[in-house]
Amino acid sequence: MLPNSPRKSLAEWRRTRDSAPQTQPQPPASRPPTEPPHRHTVDLLRNRDPNAALGAFDGRVAAFAEIRGEHYFVTTNTDYVPALPSLETPHAVYLRSDMRYGTDDPTLWPQQWTERYCHMPLIAKKGACADLAPMWWDPSPRDWVVGSAVTRGLGRLQPRRVSPLVDVVNKLVERCTQLRTGSSESLHPLFAELIQHILMWLEQLQSLPTTFPKMLFALTSLQREVLELDALYKYFTVYKDRMAKYAPGSAPSVAQCVGTFTTSPMVAQQLWAAGIPFWFLRPVHVFDAENILEVVPLLEPSFGLPDADAHGVGAPPALYSGNSTLAKIEAIHRAALYTPWYHDPFETGFDRDRSPSPPPIASSSAVIPQSDRGPQQQRPHARAPEQRPQQSQRYKPYPSKNKAPTRPPKDQRDKFVALTAPELPPPILCMVDALAQVDRAVAPYTRAAADTRYVLPEPALFANNNLPRRHKWLHHWKLLRDAFLFMLTQRPHLLSPQQWRDVLEGRLTKRGLPNSREYKRSQVFEDVLRPALQASGLDRIEGFPVPDQSVPEFTLNETREIIWEVAEIGFRFEFCALDRRASGKERVSAVKDCFAGHMFVGIPLHLGKQGWAATALEERHRYVARTARLMLDWITKSPQPSILQRIVDHRPWSSAHMQELETAVCRYYTQAFWEHFGRAAVLPMRLDHDLEEKEEGEL
Repeated sequence: MLPNSPRKSLAEWRRTRDSAPQTQPQPPASRPPTEPPHRHTVDLLRNRDPNAALGAFDGRVAAFAEIRGEHYFVTTNTDYVPALPSLETPHAVYLRSDMRYGTDDPTLWPQQWTERYCHMPLIAKKGACADLAPMWWDPSPRDWVVGSAVTRGLGRLQPRRVSPLVDVVNKLVERCTQLRTGSSESLHPLFAELIQHILMWLEQLQSLPTTFPKMLFALTSLQREVLELDALYKYFTVYKDRMAKYAPGSAPSVAQCVGTFTTSPMVAQQLWAAGIPFWFLRPVHVFDAENILEVVPLLEPSFGLPDADAHGVGAPPALYSGNSTLAKIEAIHRAALYTPWYHDPFETGFDRDRSPSPPPIASSSAVIPQSDRGPQQQRPHARAPEQRPQQSQRYKPYPSKNKAPTRPPKDQRDKFVALTAPELPPPILCMVDALAQVDRAVAPYTRAAADTRYVLPEPALFANNNLPRRHKWLHHWKLLRDAFLFMLTQRPHLLSPQQWRDVLEGRLTKRGLPNSREYKRSQVFEDVLRPALQASGLDRIEGFPVPDQSVPEFTLNETREIIWEVAEIGFRFEFCALDRRASGKERVSAVKDCFAGHMFVGIPLHLGKQGWAATALEERHRYVARTARLMLDWITKSPQPSILQRIVDHRPWSSAHMQELETAVCRYYTQAFWEHFGRAAVLPMRLDHDLEEKEEGEL
């Protein structure tokens, strides 16, 4: 950005910036100020009158600037003039090694005024608001807790570091929610957009094990969004009215915020009336009667040059190239939102392994391209409407003739019948009953190999009567958990039940004769885990299987907590994949609303008693109703339950109707999963024991 400026650390830059409003800024020693050629032809101090009140077009201080060969003077209601952001074309926006964007970052440096982001100048400066102090915090590697030795390059922020961030977010979101309920006018759409982004980043910081640079990118993105939401709230609650009530005279004190550049006299007057820092640019030849008290050099930034290594987080090396401030800010928003974290592993696997004729799941709003259809493929249903079972028949227990025609292998149980074991958390009974009544005589849309695989191990795999073996599998999973959760942020690989058994058994290195089935099966794991190993600085998997004498024992409650998390993550990812296939729509946020905690991974244990697992019917109904609303546009071979229409009609719900809806939704979900994936769905469970407090830093 500034090739001649000395490289300084972020801390040094912030010390320079924070001291700017209190002291007269001085240019860096390596860049001595030079007198512009027009300085002697235009005397900005000729009207100087310290005793006169300053207006919107006057300046406590002023500075000269040159833009594209033209000479300008800049006046301000503050006591310093920052260097203008680059207006050259093309102007590339780069991510720095501190995971910020230098002078293009609206939380670090003033930007040009834009109507859409008119709240941006109100972003608080560091130290101006004690409540927002965590939003200016810079973590160190000591604040980053690594996982097991197997994945020593992956970790999370310490819980004690996440807690202050959560407190700030909760209070700010609550204020914005109260603003919505207390106003007759609809809120600006940016409120909902920013809140959604903030919750996403907070979830990632709380849950995803990742590399330190990617964690830092998540933190700075969260901080930027929170500071912007705070500025948006202050704009609509305080400053919007001030800007609309401009009157010549004395202006309020200037707020401790970032401020903005403008060339519009009207905008300058509004900002002056509101007490918002601004820098008003005008050509020097129009200088006339402005009262300027002092001329100062431009305050130059001290940001370092862009770092190539900073791009490993997945953000593009150059977000934007141009001179539009509006497009630049939108590019920064997009980079934060679309930098890869979550992928749909089922869609990824399906696209990779599907047969030539994909399942017909099109609707009027989602049409399969002609190139993707088989020569005789019909859409959207394989069964004519008159051949569908009646509603009264759909949800009755099916006789044995409706069972799957093929006999399962001897080593496999019937996965449509819930397994009961003391070490398994209690199942959600409505889901269990629904799974047992799936009509497997209905031919699934697809028989793709990827659809029989799983995001995480089947929960039933941990239910092992051999106690030493169960402890060994639990221990191996705890060691590998962070690696597999990290893989959900990359290109995920679904594994078959047998592959998951090999993982839990610790068979992760190549074995057997070359070209043998055992060798090929073991070779898969190094490919699957390679991104996690590379992020951890490892070349290969070592230490597996763990010797029997080194395997710890797990209590019954610890076992249930591990299994519950595996089941809950699997259920939520499968739910999202089914909604995408059945609806043809991308609506991850709406799917998250169907779960307690609004997240996919890193789910706190206390949520094992909430959402679908709540004991109170009224609490479960909130999540069931949201699920039912998504189901309205699902395409399935089986008919939709008629009670879903009550969601559209907005009729009041009695306890009997709530129970009827829950039963119908559970049965429709398990049946739809069979039709789109050709196997039994992973079901959520409930934690009914008292949860113990975790030690600080324990994940």
